[in-house]
Amino acid sequence: MTKPSIFEPFTLPNGSTLPHRLCKAAMEENLAVQPGQLPGDKLFSLYDRWAKGGTGLLLSGNVMVDPSALTGPGGVVLEKGTDLTPFKQWAQIGKSHGGQFWLQISHPGRQLYKSLGETAVSPSGVELDLGKFSSLFAPVRKLEVAEIETIITRFADTAEAAQEAGFDGVQIHGAHGYLISQFLSPLNNKRDDEWGGSLENRARFLIRIVEAVRKRVKLSFGVGLKLNSA
Repeated sequence: MTKPSIFEPFTLPNGSTLPHRLCKAAMEENLAVQPGQLPGDKLFSLYDRWAKGGTGLLLSGNVMVDPSALTGPGGVVLEKGTDLTPFKQWAQIGKSHGGQFWLQISHPGRQLYKSLGETAVSPSGVELDLGKFSSLFAPVRKLEVAEIETIITRFADTAEAAQEAGFDGVQIHGAHGYLISQFLSPLNNKRDDEWGGSLENRARFLIRIVEAVRKRVKLSFGVGLKLNSA
């Protein structure tokens, strides 16, 4: 059997088709317009260049679901009620040469810089241990159950807004030690309720996010997931 060429069209499970199998992976840009944490000319220029390269799928860097939980001062935020005008322009630019453009949506959890002036959250309040670099990160507290539900809703809000803005899909970021990864890890998740303990319970946060997102967007809208490799 002849293996398909990397340059042949590729149909995704949602029924949409990429022009080929080359994908620009997510790389955090930290180029948001401030104040507002919105996409602007720097991101437009960058993605115009990438789109002109003919990539089949562009994945954005982190787009945060909560303005109080950024991975850096230049992070883009998309939440319920955000002005979609610049996001529509960003989506149009990224799709201008025939490829698809998905947003990677994320919450950093405890991986929050102290300089941002916020308290970080995590499943159990376990502090980040990076040796001499630990002092760069914000103090951490345990999430209440109601807050967990709110964050799940925020992921769905962001995905729905991305669809409205014209993006083709979202990639839910569950790797690199961010909040979803923290829930999955028995080293970080010490909870003894339905959100911790067994693998089934530790995975509940991730599964609930995927289900919430899928219920809020069309079947033709892509929903992907980034996880750490085994």
